[in-house]
Amino acid sequence: MNAYEDELNRYHRLAQMGRIGWWEADFSTREYLCSDFVRDLLGLDSNRISFSAFREMIREDFRESMVEELPVVEHRNVGYEHVFPLENPNGDTIWVMVRMGKKETDDEGVQKAFGTMQQVEAPEQKEILFKNIFDNIPVGVEIYDAHARLIDLNDKDMEMFGVENKHEMLGIDLLHNPNLSDELERRIAEEDEVNARQDYFFDRTQGYYISHRKGYINLITKIRKLYDANGRLAGYVMINFDNTEQVLIEQQLIEAKEKAETADRLKSTFLANMSHEIRTPLNAIVGFSGLLASTECHEERLEYQHIIEQNNAQLLQLITDILDLSKIESGTFVFHHQEFDLLQLCDDLVRSMKLKAQPGVTLQLAPGLSSCVITSDRTRIGQILANFVTNAIKFTPNGSIRVGYEVSADENHVRLYVTDTGIGIDADHLPTVFDRFVKLNNFAVGTGLGLSICKSIIEQLGGEIGAESEPNKGSTFWITLPLL
Repeated sequence: MNAYEDELNRYHRLAQMGRIGWWEADFSTREYLCSDFVRDLLGLDSNRISFSAFREMIREDFRESMVEELPVVEHRNVGYEHVFPLENPNGDTIWVMVRMGKKETDDEGVQKAFGTMQQVEAPEQKEILFKNIFDNIPVGVEIYDAHARLIDLNDKDMEMFGVENKHEMLGIDLLHNPNLSDELERRIAEEDEVNARQDYFFDRTQGYYISHRKGYINLITKIRKLYDANGRLAGYVMINFDNTEQVLIEQQLIEAKEKAETADRLKSTFLANMSHEIRTPLNAIVGFSGLLASTECHEERLEYQHIIEQNNAQLLQLITDILDLSKIESGTFVFHHQEFDLLQLCDDLVRSMKLKAQPGVTLQLAPGLSSCVITSDRTRIGQILANFVTNAIKFTPNGSIRVGYEVSADENHVRLYVTDTGIGIDADHLPTVFDRFVKLNNFAVGTGLGLSICKSIIEQLGGEIGAESEPNKGSTFWITLPLL
């Protein structure tokens, strides 16, 4: 007998005396190979047993909770240690402690795991209950000894802190955690119970323990000292709760509340102003209609007719905006797609609105435009461009307004734009120009709905909308449409 066989036999005798045996899990065959001790302990006919057969040996009241901890779950690659009851073929219940290391891959590429099994005394019911609570409670639990060294933690705590191997965590010093402030360390040392809430940053834990998590979590922690029967410090227990999701929900609720309050405030302002917006053109129409009937002067009649037409158009636009908003809110906005030429659309728009520009302002097509046929809703695209031009006319006292378009380099999109040399918009107000009920100039005619309606229309057509502006230099409002 050589030295190796002698040493092996000595190991088997010691294991037999200590009532401990070994086992090997083969993930290709899904079987356990076990030592003679384990074979005899389990009452097996051979030294092999399948994963499924071993699972059936676990006592039924432990089976569902324990199977996730056993190596039959192949995605799990961490060690474990557990005490649980088995029922052997004779119907006897035996309590065993099973230890397993991490999975390994042998030279042939087969994944295996190795561990030990020993028979232990049946624990008391309260110990079983405590162990089940410790393993399955939905918060992280850490237990430290009297010197503040970690001696155990549950799976939820490992998941929370991105730890794969429990044994790499054991022994770390609670009071040396880089995420603890000096004040919190002082409180842990001096107080029996400490409650804390903090942002826990994982980049600070390098050199303290190994974690695969990045960024940070919002952590709620409760730390309590434990004392023995003689009043001496026996250790610490720490409860950890990941509050990150709740914080995000709270932030979202606050943002949603603020948006709702802003929308409600703007809507109230809109409704308060609506009577004025409607009454102004109506008063002009009624008043100048009476004057038109009573005057004999031809020039005055023409002027009154022009004023009535202007206020008719203003009132019609107001009603159209309100109806469009109602359709958007109810989801009944209808689109009619057809082929049309953008050049013809823009030319018609410029011709129809050229006379509305302020004196000294030219409204024209961008130079070098060529025919571009697309399929979309011609009426709605025209409505958007007309809104852009109307706004440009309002806020361009001199200079020029240009209407144009350009096809993207990949020919997948076309960008239509209206650019002016007007008063521009400052950077603080530019992000809100497409919000509902927003009027950057309360003295200008309009409801503050036009650009918001344009945004809803273009988004439902599969495009985008935006604006660039610089105070006292001008603005460019644009939309993009897919080329179908």
